[in-house]
Amino acid sequence: MTRSLFVTGAGGYLGRRVLALANSMHDGRIVCLSRSGQPVANASETIGGDLLDGESYARVLKTCETVLHLAAATGNNPPAEYFRVNREGTRILLDQCHKAGVKRILHVSTIAVKFPDIEHYYYAQSKLQAEALVRESGLEYCIVRPTMIFGKGAPVLEGLSRLAGAPVVPLFGGGRAIVQPVFVDDLAKGLLSLLRASRFDGQTIDFGGPDVMTMKDLLVEIRQTVYGKPARLLPIPVGPLSAVLAILEKFMLPLLPVTAGQLTSFTSDGTAGTPHPGAGRMTTVREILRMAVAR
Repeated sequence: MTRSLFVTGAGGYLGRRVLALANSMHDGRIVCLSRSGQPVANASETIGGDLLDGESYARVLKTCETVLHLAAATGNNPPAEYFRVNREGTRILLDQCHKAGVKRILHVSTIAVKFPDIEHYYYAQSKLQAEALVRESGLEYCIVRPTMIFGKGAPVLEGLSRLAGAPVVPLFGGGRAIVQPVFVDDLAKGLLSLLRASRFDGQTIDFGGPDVMTMKDLLVEIRQTVYGKPARLLPIPVGPLSAVLAILEKFMLPLLPVTAGQLTSFTSDGTAGTPHPGAGRMTTVREILRMAVAR
């Protein structure tokens, strides 16, 4: 049992759900790192600080036994920002763990590190490099690679819903990629279960939901559930589009609805195989979508 837990990224989408469920699954002290310093719901203590400023959390880290590392740069960012936060932030955190005597870390990565081509997907590159730092750190660790995370207000689901709501739904790469969305609460419970069981034996665990489907079928399901009407579909080859986006990103990154790197999520299988045995009964995609559109 982890008695005293230090959480990075507690204010993010996944972090908020972990903290919301922690009262029923974690009976120890939880300290959260927040750049704003504003109290995080259900945390025993919230400290103001930045992941890249190790001194800002060095003192409180000495009072914790285990780290749950959720903080990450996501969305549309310049390549350097992904490496600054996801790789260098992890490096600084690990250094501070050694100085503070922390022995264990549960590091949340992404299934995208397994995509066969991440040349333009800098987020995935930075997370893969962060994984390597964790493995080489000498700490007891567990790495979890979630598939696309769904739930009410989930950034990925909101993006796919906008795509599915278009008059003609684009199917990048023909929509053939196989995906396996996971409900945010199922993932949060899985992480808390790993902490509760002290699973820090050097495992890397892929974590997905119960439904495996093509991206095409997922977009059709979203279209039907969210908008209540069938979709007109338009297959789009990604090769030329990816090349154009890679150029435009240098000048228009904040304005682009999708990047060349993010296109790989539409053309690469993002599955975890069999749901993790400790996850219990998991929520289906149809159930997630119904919850997401409920008032």
